[in-house]
Amino acid sequence: MAISPDRLGKITRKLALKGYRLTKQRAMTLEVLLEKEMEYLTAEEVFLLTKGKYPLIGIATVYRTLELLSELRIVQKIALIDKSTRFGFRNDESEHRQHHLICHECGLIETVKEDWLLEMEIDLNCKFGFKVLDHSLDFIGTYAVCNENACKKSGLSVS
Repeated sequence: MAISPDRLGKITRKLALKGYRLTKQRAMTLEVLLEKEMEYLTAEEVFLLTKGKYPLIGIATVYRTLELLSELRIVQKIALIDKSTRFGFRNDESEHRQHHLICHECGLIETVKEDWLLEMEIDLNCKFGFKVLDHSLDFIGTYAVCNENACKKSGLSVS
């Protein structure tokens, strides 16, 4: 799946504003992320998928590309409690990072589109003169179906 010209234009402009070009390696990495847009991938997963399309790419290039795209707020980096890091596209309409529900049992990462912290940001600005530039809120827990599955495996009943 190719990146839409509109989206590619936005990304190219963001890169250019910071003095970067959209290299073939960056474009291939972005293409892989776009194909898996509803998922959050590890750098290794992005590398393996990109290498399948572009065999000459190195893992260090993918890591650098993901870090750059994260710094430029094109992708969002999520650090999980198992110490793994995952990357996924950011919502263009959101001023801040997206919030997530992260299932500790099955690993599902679900994006919450609402910005629940706006009122708190205003309060912080009024009370402390602190202007919030960005924030991240991730909830780690388990979905009901995962709790049921875990209980079934252990022989316990779900109440």
